[in-house]
Amino acid sequence: MGLLLLFASFNAVHAVELRLAHDYYQIEIATTGAQRRLGLMHRSHLGPRQGMLLVYPQAGNHRIWMKNMLIPLRVYWIDASSVVIGIQRLEPCNAEPCPVYGVTGDSQYVLELGDFTHPIDVGDKIENIRGD
Repeated sequence: MGLLLLFASFNAVHAVELRLAHDYYQIEIATTGAQRRLGLMHRSHLGPRQGMLLVYPQAGNHRIWMKNMLIPLRVYWIDASSVVIGIQRLEPCNAEPCPVYGVTGDSQYVLELGDFTHPIDVGDKIENIRGD
């Protein structure tokens, strides 16, 4: 099952429409370090078809935490070949220090979606995630 994701490179976080199976999602794109660090912090609600794509300039051991998160997330790590290599359901951090989450293997993208069922699984190829 593939995704269709089209986005341009802007400095500000902007939303794009992502097609996942037969549903469309509104996804914010975070391409700068500051945007990725802020992520979805302080959000009190995320709809069933909303989220954020953290885009890194190169593949690596990209990890996230749930500090200042108010809602749980479904998080998908995607490698440089656009393949989902890991999925985790994460709860907000309520006590310091907050744990840091990652997967075995290098990712280039981290897709954060609301805590709902989504048609993405480990091994799925994400089509056009790089805009090509």
